[in-house]
Amino acid sequence: MASCSSISSVDLQAQVLSCVDRGISSTSNRGHSCQLFLGKMYRFGPGNPSSGVSFLSSFQGASLGNARHRHRKHQCKSKVLKLSSQKASLKDNKSEPEFEQQRTESALDINSSIDRRQLLISSFTAAGLPLISNQSMASPIQPPDLTQCQKADVPGGSSPKCCLPSDPVKATDFQIDASLPMRVRMASHLLDAAYITKYNRAYELMRALPDDDPRSFSQQASVHCAFCQSAYLQKNSNEKLQIHFSWLFYPWHRWYLYFHERILAKMLNDDTFALPFWNWDNQAIFSPLPNVIPAVFIEKPALVDNTRAPSHQPPTLVDLTYSGKPGGLDPEQQRAENNNLMHQELVSGAKTPSLFFGQAYRAGDANAPGPGSVERAPHTAVHLWTGGDMGNFGTAGRDPIFYSHHANVDRLWNVWKSLGGRRKDITDPDWLNAEFVFYDENATLIKVKVGDAVSTEKLRYTYQNVPNPWITHISSPLSISIAGTKPVSSNGVASPAAAEATSLLEEIEEFGEEVEGKFKQLAGSAFQSKVKRPVKDLFRTLKKQITDEELEEVLVIQGVEVPSDKISKFDVFINLPDANDKTSINIPEFAGTFVNVPHLGMAPGMNRKATLRIGIGDKLEQLGIKDVSSIVVTLVPKGQGKDVPIVIKGIKIEYE
Repeated sequence: MASCSSISSVDLQAQVLSCVDRGISSTSNRGHSCQLFLGKMYRFGPGNPSSGVSFLSSFQGASLGNARHRHRKHQCKSKVLKLSSQKASLKDNKSEPEFEQQRTESALDINSSIDRRQLLISSFTAAGLPLISNQSMASPIQPPDLTQCQKADVPGGSSPKCCLPSDPVKATDFQIDASLPMRVRMASHLLDAAYITKYNRAYELMRALPDDDPRSFSQQASVHCAFCQSAYLQKNSNEKLQIHFSWLFYPWHRWYLYFHERILAKMLNDDTFALPFWNWDNQAIFSPLPNVIPAVFIEKPALVDNTRAPSHQPPTLVDLTYSGKPGGLDPEQQRAENNNLMHQELVSGAKTPSLFFGQAYRAGDANAPGPGSVERAPHTAVHLWTGGDMGNFGTAGRDPIFYSHHANVDRLWNVWKSLGGRRKDITDPDWLNAEFVFYDENATLIKVKVGDAVSTEKLRYTYQNVPNPWITHISSPLSISIAGTKPVSSNGVASPAAAEATSLLEEIEEFGEEVEGKFKQLAGSAFQSKVKRPVKDLFRTLKKQITDEELEEVLVIQGVEVPSDKISKFDVFINLPDANDKTSINIPEFAGTFVNVPHLGMAPGMNRKATLRIGIGDKLEQLGIKDVSSIVVTLVPKGQGKDVPIVIKGIKIEYE
């Protein structure tokens, strides 16, 4: 039987039905659905067969083997037939312009089970706009077999080797205990003396447990080591399981902290106990300072880790943009840069779930595909800045401050959702149904689902209400433009205004999307590329069709590869070709950052691979260049990793 790509008939309906019979696969063609067939068919129709054939070729080799897929095939065929009939009726009774105007609206009414936004998006994808689809029919990540540990050693070959207790016991499904009191996680720098004493005592008791007890401090540290060092394979797969650089980052760490907290409460026999959070994003100047290492982690023995960077003790402010070397900023400048990073990574640059949580990671995937905004920074920067055990993911769990650090990361999940718009939890079943296992306060192995962790209230904890002034932060005035002079940004670096965009683009080449065999290595110097934007008229038309939400423009840096055992970082600027490693990030041209924390103990020469995705819609508006056809993107290696070889393979813009 000929493949879908070889069909040449002008009868697009027959082509679609033939290909549907051969399969819309959930595993072979992830991210596509019947809506895409319908959208393409409606966009081009029998009058444009070549486009239909090109589209159909993307489904070559698909298969429908199980009952679920056969049901979807039947549904899709029914919708295709209805759509074709509706098209014929419209075409017979309308002029060509009227037909073209009304056919999309008719398609939307054919079957209420067709998602309105997905169908619109598919038709615009057919027209050449790079739009992203959330649709997927793949499988959720499942808990690994704990008896099959790969022994991913921690640095120096020290013990333990990141393996959890491995008796082949069946995990018990998690049950929410509604009888637990509502616990309040407080800011670490605001704890009173009584709570500090209790907090320290809890860790004393945890440290006193035998090392082979899954609740012991050493075993708790091994949990993070095991799942960030890929000590386990995915269930029924030869692919390693990794909980960083994907949409698993937030929920896995929430569950990790939940059970860690419950174990500490068990040690104290106090169900009201809650972990405090290190409020490093708060740039307030009152005493005690929130954005330094809190005193409790320096003064209380059970909470101390002597490996932390000596130069970063109080009153040194946390550098949320840290890249392995001191930034040399005064406190006022540091606070401003911290605030702008927070605003960019949670407000301006993370307006959709995938931008915030990270990219989809499903059963059988070979590599965690890419981190969300907060995971890149400030999360990673705080790990590096704290230093010592915290500065490497394999040992980070050995420092008690790790759990307070991640409590703040967890709190930011709640803060992000409170900002409104499209900032909501992921609805993809493969995220909601992803499962993990942890040992609870009774040393019982518990199986949990992501979907049970989206509400902290259901898990019986909440956070102390603290100010988040970075939400409304405005970066330093962009280009200071005086008539007859070259615009200059506030830090003295030449910055092109919108009027200069045309001449600027003539001087800078386009690197383009990822293609096999092409790459650029960043090592010691900035890299500039022109990046074309999709057709604005089509984009505006699509936005008008969406009533409850707005598509976001996304800068995509493809094929990022960094050495897994090295600190590496680069910042991203828009229309600032002269940006360098001294350029402030407290300017509107700053769009985002990428930071890698070393994963020591992994195979020598192993690289971390990811795709960096940054929301830039607000940024283009702020810079006054929302209507230009192309922009200039500058990537600037920084800090200790400035000379580390960082590879990128493509740069493009998508809509989400």
